[in-house]
Amino acid sequence: MVHLCRAFQALAISFFLAVLTPVKANDFAGANSYFLYALSQPDRATVLDAMQSADMKLLRIFITEVAAGTKRSSAKAVKDLETDAVGRYDDTILTQIDQLAKEAQSRDIKLVIAMHDRYALGCWGTDAYVAKYRLPTTGCVNGVPDSSTFYTNTNAIADFDNRLRHILNFQSPNFGKPWHQLSDAIFSFEIQNEGMGHMNQVAPDWWCGRANTIRSVLGNTGILISTGGGTDLPTSLQSQFWSCPTLQIIALHDYNLDPGYIASYVDGAKPKAINSGKRMIYEEFGATGGNKQNQIKSVTDLLIATGVPWMYWEITNPGMGTSDYEIWTDEPSWPVIKNQSLATRKHVGQFGWNEIDYNA
Repeated sequence: MVHLCRAFQALAISFFLAVLTPVKANDFAGANSYFLYALSQPDRATVLDAMQSADMKLLRIFITEVAAGTKRSSAKAVKDLETDAVGRYDDTILTQIDQLAKEAQSRDIKLVIAMHDRYALGCWGTDAYVAKYRLPTTGCVNGVPDSSTFYTNTNAIADFDNRLRHILNFQSPNFGKPWHQLSDAIFSFEIQNEGMGHMNQVAPDWWCGRANTIRSVLGNTGILISTGGGTDLPTSLQSQFWSCPTLQIIALHDYNLDPGYIASYVDGAKPKAINSGKRMIYEEFGATGGNKQNQIKSVTDLLIATGVPWMYWEITNPGMGTSDYEIWTDEPSWPVIKNQSLATRKHVGQFGWNEIDYNA
């Protein structure tokens, strides 16, 4: 009887240890389609259906002005939140994104929302901040403009913080509550897409300051805060990201598809992420040319093996063939993307993601 009691006790202890020990969840994939909210409803549905068929869990979009017919799509022109003047908010774009969030949620896909695009500061676009703060413009023809003032001027920072608060407090017409409470539909808020991209990092505390602004509204709602990535792996892994407690996701961007190069940075950063309580997503990469599908497979093979989630740039309807980074289901690259996403979902990742519904 004593032996039986001890055996039962040992079994009970083993059971409770198993319950209490965190188990890393399966990995996942997603995709960028930064202006999907501007497309026609049928075209939005086809993109979301394609992502669902690949068991993708995240869709990344930008809050930024969209031109009619962008990338040969059905996109209708959409103004930025502050197209007319800084602090004068036109919520049309937020309403359209909210509708997309509802459509994505019905397919078990959550949004990653970049709250501003660095390249709207006089590069691919010219928004209200350019006019108010007299920022230089290049049209991305003669390089990327030096937008230092946006990141260092105290008034510009205060204006941008107000933009962030406005977005977070936007009352969802579909869900009946503000966006900062929509953890069922929104995975993360990103401070800015590739902040300070293609320029010296003039304000290293800028990211953490904006993350603190976001956290002051978010509280503990279950929505994550992401850096928004850099222009390459070195700028995506800046030292200030690791030391800021309110930044939870280190977003990695790079279009160098050499697996050895990627591994040298990703594998080196994983212990730092784990030790600092942060998580990483390989959020932007893309392939172009006649060898797209093989390049995509080699990169995603590496990311699957290393246990870091990934998001392709980008899925659009229609795609752009071999001439650009965009892909669609009628291209040879799509079966590779789909199969690699399905393979990723079966693989145990390096990080735990309680925000992802793995049973859906």
